[in-house]
Amino acid sequence: MSYIDKFEKCIKERAPIFASELSRTQLAEPDAFKRLAEPMLHWAEIALGEMWAEQLVDGYCEFVLDVNKSQLKYEKTGRYENSSFAEVFEKAYDNPEFMQLYHWGVFTTTFVWTHHLRIYKFFEDHFLPMLRKLPAGSPIVDLGAGSGIWHLSALRNVESLKIEAVDVSAPTIERSKKMTDTLGYSDRVKHHVSDALAWAPQQPASAGISCFLLEHLERPNLLLSNLANSLAPGAPAFVTSALTAAEIDHIYEYRKESELVLACEQAGFRVRAMFSAEPETTPRDRYFAPRSIALVLQKRVNAIW
Repeated sequence: MSYIDKFEKCIKERAPIFASELSRTQLAEPDAFKRLAEPMLHWAEIALGEMWAEQLVDGYCEFVLDVNKSQLKYEKTGRYENSSFAEVFEKAYDNPEFMQLYHWGVFTTTFVWTHHLRIYKFFEDHFLPMLRKLPAGSPIVDLGAGSGIWHLSALRNVESLKIEAVDVSAPTIERSKKMTDTLGYSDRVKHHVSDALAWAPQQPASAGISCFLLEHLERPNLLLSNLANSLAPGAPAFVTSALTAAEIDHIYEYRKESELVLACEQAGFRVRAMFSAEPETTPRDRYFAPRSIALVLQKRVNAIW
């Protein structure tokens, strides 16, 4: 039985009401779903052990319920619930049990939510071809690497890359390192417990990644500036963020795609491609449409180029 079959069986038995989105995504993007879900579920087994499917389903269910609650509050108030790291730390980050469920809930949305899977397709179509053109052994930085989904996907598809994975959370880095070592990538990934806003590589990197971190920061422009400073001129980067999508630990509110485009340009990037996606199930009478945006960037060589 494949990992996908095991996960599908588990969610239908354990939480059948939540299985509908999985079915929609499988029907909408069957090939991309197989390409991403099968390896990600294998990674989850490495990290979680025998009960990996149950833990993913439980995390996904809790995360979706929390997101729906946060989005409804956002509709009523017109603002995110929390606006500072201190608030989020008190309500979420300082609760290990909550964060365990939250982490694996976010992980699972990457392939279960149709609009998130389409972000991955955009990554495949527009960013991976740029990585394949890099010289063998080119260093890639991943700022706010989290579980490592994006740089592991890059490693799977481009054999010669080297990764510098940076995250402020020691447990997250420990979990990511275990996964990397088990998959046989230990010689291709260096892990750093450090602040993504301040960490700097020893030499400018050939490409960069920073996914779904901007909305968690009080000053996201500092992350974009540090990403640009970490790259060689002309180097590509892949950046994602949430727009008008409320979650308990979302702090910075982007309302328009153009806001993020402008921020990237101000940080020293040229926008090469952009894709904005939203859940097809969002009611059309909602004031805010929760979206995910992905951008393929290139560090400018000069002020105009």
